[in-house]
Amino acid sequence: MTDPTDPTTEAAMALLREHGPLHPGEWARLLVTEGHGDLADMEELAECIGHPRLGFLADGRSVALDSLLAGRVLTHRLTDTEIASGILDANPDLTPLLPFDDHDPAAGGLRTLFRDLDDDVFDDRGIGDPEWPKDAALLLEPDTLTEMRAGDLVALAFVDGVLRLTAVGSAPSAAPAPAPDLTGALADLVSEDGPEPLDGVIWQLMADEASLLTSPTIPLGDLLTAAGYVCDGDFIAVAGFDFAAHRGQSHLAMVAAAHHLTDDETDAVTAFLALIGVLERTPDDERERAVDAILASMFDRFAGLAHPNAARAAFGEAYATCRAGTDTLRSAAAVLRDRGPRRIAPTAHWLAGKAAELDGLTTEAERHYERAVSVDPNWDGALAALARFASDRGDAVRAIGLLDRVPGGYDEPMYTLLQSFLPVDRPDLGRNDRCWCGSGRKYKVCHLGKAEHPLEQRAGWLYQKAASFAQGIAWRPLLFSLAQIRSAHDDDPFALYHALDDPLVADVVLFECGAFARFVAERGDLLPEDELLLAHQWLLAERSVHEVEAVRPGKGMTLRDVRTGDRLEVTERSATTQLRAGDFFCARVVPAGSSMQIFGGIEPIAPSQRGRLIELLDADATDPAELVEFLSARFAPPQLVTTDGHPLVACRAVFEVSDTAGVRRRLSRRFGAADKDRWTWTEQGSVLGVLNLVPGTDPWVLEVEANSEPRFQSLLDAVGAADPGGRLREQTRTPAAELVAQAEEKGVRPHEPVDPEDPEIAAVLDEHIRGYEQRWLDETIPALDGHTPRACAADPTRRDELIRLLDSFPQQERPGAMSAHRLREALGL
Repeated sequence: MTDPTDPTTEAAMALLREHGPLHPGEWARLLVTEGHGDLADMEELAECIGHPRLGFLADGRSVALDSLLAGRVLTHRLTDTEIASGILDANPDLTPLLPFDDHDPAAGGLRTLFRDLDDDVFDDRGIGDPEWPKDAALLLEPDTLTEMRAGDLVALAFVDGVLRLTAVGSAPSAAPAPAPDLTGALADLVSEDGPEPLDGVIWQLMADEASLLTSPTIPLGDLLTAAGYVCDGDFIAVAGFDFAAHRGQSHLAMVAAAHHLTDDETDAVTAFLALIGVLERTPDDERERAVDAILASMFDRFAGLAHPNAARAAFGEAYATCRAGTDTLRSAAAVLRDRGPRRIAPTAHWLAGKAAELDGLTTEAERHYERAVSVDPNWDGALAALARFASDRGDAVRAIGLLDRVPGGYDEPMYTLLQSFLPVDRPDLGRNDRCWCGSGRKYKVCHLGKAEHPLEQRAGWLYQKAASFAQGIAWRPLLFSLAQIRSAHDDDPFALYHALDDPLVADVVLFECGAFARFVAERGDLLPEDELLLAHQWLLAERSVHEVEAVRPGKGMTLRDVRTGDRLEVTERSATTQLRAGDFFCARVVPAGSSMQIFGGIEPIAPSQRGRLIELLDADATDPAELVEFLSARFAPPQLVTTDGHPLVACRAVFEVSDTAGVRRRLSRRFGAADKDRWTWTEQGSVLGVLNLVPGTDPWVLEVEANSEPRFQSLLDAVGAADPGGRLREQTRTPAAELVAQAEEKGVRPHEPVDPEDPEIAAVLDEHIRGYEQRWLDETIPALDGHTPRACAADPTRRDELIRLLDSFPQQERPGAMSAHRLREALGL
């Protein structure tokens, strides 16, 4: 997708606005004619261009939406829920006019919401029904609709380049303009065989008839119903079309593609899901007859489940998509085993084993997997499962032997690790020689084919066993949701994929989400005795904030647990090449035989983060999502903030003043005396906003400026109170990062700085900075966990943090800069 700000992209959009909707080939040729490149490049641009105001018509042409939608009006009839929440169900009435982009000025401040993506907003607005709305919604200010009643019409229109929402009428039959008949036009655009994209169809109608929907009329949904059509989400079809069946077929096609299934295997998955449906939904007294009917009609189709890929797809769809219970899965496995085609017996045992694993029945699961392999020695799903059991027991030889029988088994995460735990034979000893270990027994009965590794080495193996368990289907929704949070600040298209393997994400699923506790409860009996004891110790180890006190590169380091004060000697190799004394990080440090080790990654922590993180970790139950979000904030782009922590936003408003004398009097009472009709809002020496009364216009105008949205809102409220009859003419809110980018694009450079060596300037700077230093001593400092420097100097437990902070200041005295030397003197350091 192209960059919307690229000059060629803008030129392409300008051509669309000038010439109207264009087919890609026509568009490309026009671009070449305008001198923007060769035909091949422009054809690629026309196919791949990305722009928030670009739309696609049903006939395949591209269109500039801001031109097409200019003057168009769509209406919607309100409900009580919408009035109370300030959220409009946009589908289908308003969908073709939804904001191009929430941040686009043309959106007029409107924002589009979607279920699942914006559930927090729906919750905040008191929407208790998780199924409402089913698709897109339009977010308004909370009180926008409070004066209206259910049945009233509102209109969304694109006027003067901006989307605007207005009231139309109050009676249920209100329809200011005659309703157009869309029957004939829709018949040419919507096939009877399947659905079409709703937006493209409506935009096509607008492109074909310039006068269509230019005045408020009945809602679009009613127009479509009257014409004999029905909508479902973003699609339109003829009335009576089975959208549910269509969605099922489309989903199944995606499943088939993901698992590389043949048509026969896809049919087998469909048959299995039909069996699951019968077992789940049929009353007990009718279930046996229903199962008989399924087997009679689909017996041959079940044969496709003999292929492991089809079996995996069937299990995943039944459990994750259809939410089938384990009892149902176990019953389905029994039906296939006892009454299905003979060739799917291994699949039936494997399915039963998966159901048993989900219930934590380890012994039963292993028994089913063994039966699957006894019927088909090469059934890879069962072989891989048995390899995990062997690994849990510490039997690296058997585990690798099983994985070697699985196609691509050497790509399994545990394969390489298992290699390091294989026994090493002693060619210098015969089978009947005394064993090298000194036991007195023969080598063949003592250590031949066996390996003994200290617990310190096997700790990593134990962690991998648990991590493999946490990759199971029961934990994948949690893993996926945390990976989404972890990758939120990464623009790489593969960021989510990489985040699924992120050490922090995996560790939080294991411990904060409870997967490790489940692993110990369900698989603990398989573990060697000393590993089981170690696993129980790990359950007691908490994630914490640690200070690096000493580093031994390539060997280990000495840590101080900030929460407990404990000092730990940790064996660690890779991290010691990057950490240095004085660094802080968040990690889980766990015992590992005779050493302490770190699994689950090391998260660097800035001084200003420590207090909040400790609060988070000290909570009775640390929220996993909140923890990952906090520790992932370091990947976010830097944000400019005000002294009170709010994002830096250049805000400006212009009011038309109705009572000049009253405004002067009331603003002076609130902000102090004006300087030539200019009021400066200051607190503790900081300028928070400016108000400037500008003469020479009729009426006079008042300009209001602030550098954060909360401060700006305070000024707007103050002006509203000072001049109730005033009118807000315009307002803008521009993030600081956007201002910087605009300045860079225009080649703007800062003015020449003042000369700090000038004696007069140096004197002013010195006086100012000394006053600031005195105030700083008693300010709450984020880097000191919210304590003041003076309080930290008096507290032996916090003095080290204060000293480190002062050491981070420039040590060379400079005009206009705080003096670390003067601060130390003032604090008695």
